[in-house]
Amino acid sequence: MSLSVKEINMENFGHCALLAYEDTEIIVTLDYGPRIVSVKKGDVPNFIYNEKNPGFGRNYGHKMRITIEKSTNSIYCDDSPVRYSPMSDGVSFIQTMTSPVQLELSMDIVFNTDIGNFMVVHSVYNKSKEDVKLSIYTETPFGSGGFVFIPQSNIRETDRPSRVLSLWDNCRWDDKRLFIGEQYVTVHCNIPEIEEDGEFRLIGGDICNTRLKIGVNDTAGFCGYIEGDYAIIKRYVHNRNALYPFTGCSAFAAANENYLSIQCTSPFYLIGPGESARHIESWIFAHCENMLHPNNEAGIDGFINSI
Repeated sequence: MSLSVKEINMENFGHCALLAYEDTEIIVTLDYGPRIVSVKKGDVPNFIYNEKNPGFGRNYGHKMRITIEKSTNSIYCDDSPVRYSPMSDGVSFIQTMTSPVQLELSMDIVFNTDIGNFMVVHSVYNKSKEDVKLSIYTETPFGSGGFVFIPQSNIRETDRPSRVLSLWDNCRWDDKRLFIGEQYVTVHCNIPEIEEDGEFRLIGGDICNTRLKIGVNDTAGFCGYIEGDYAIIKRYVHNRNALYPFTGCSAFAAANENYLSIQCTSPFYLIGPGESARHIESWIFAHCENMLHPNNEAGIDGFINSI
């Protein structure tokens, strides 16, 4: 089946591109961004958070940011229209930035013809005349009905620290939405309850309206979101010998009263004039035979190993 691309107008996002390949449909914003605001595959519903909330600004949709070395701020790529170019196996979305340095950002969506999943290739091209040291930073927000998970480092060192956990300011280690296990760190929006039959299920509970964000040195190179019987897994490469921003963490889990999110970052790259850097994520959809609980490490691990 061939890839089709058509332009559509959406009430909340304006001019967008609709990509369709086999049983997968992806919607990307064109008036600004690029933002992936919807991903549907077969009977898997769209898990990408795309509700417009003035209090959160443009925090909806999968997005790309740039972190400059020694800067606590990220540069956003949402200020001007996006142009796109179809490829043989996907579509390239490009936006040009001119401040504070001349960088061109692109987000390529490339479909895997064998399994129907896809890659998201985030690239930065240095169009200035000076070297730029930066890290590529992505965020994927999800709904509040499931939980996000990140594996702890799978590297073990004798008499040396191997697992890094970083907690953002005004966040608490004893937050009931946070679970830190031996293998995984999980975050959810609702405080979980246990049904009378003893089954572990997210069935609601109190809503926490405070921010929670934790970082992990994800040497295993994957993370994901699970809701009900379905999951989205993101795979990427963690370079254990490279320098990462934010105290060496490469993946982050966050929650507020509206949505959950997974954030990933590349190591720092020194990009010369005319050079580029990339951060690649493989997105995989999977079916969970049993509803998993965020504290059930064995269940999460068994599910990941079955994919």
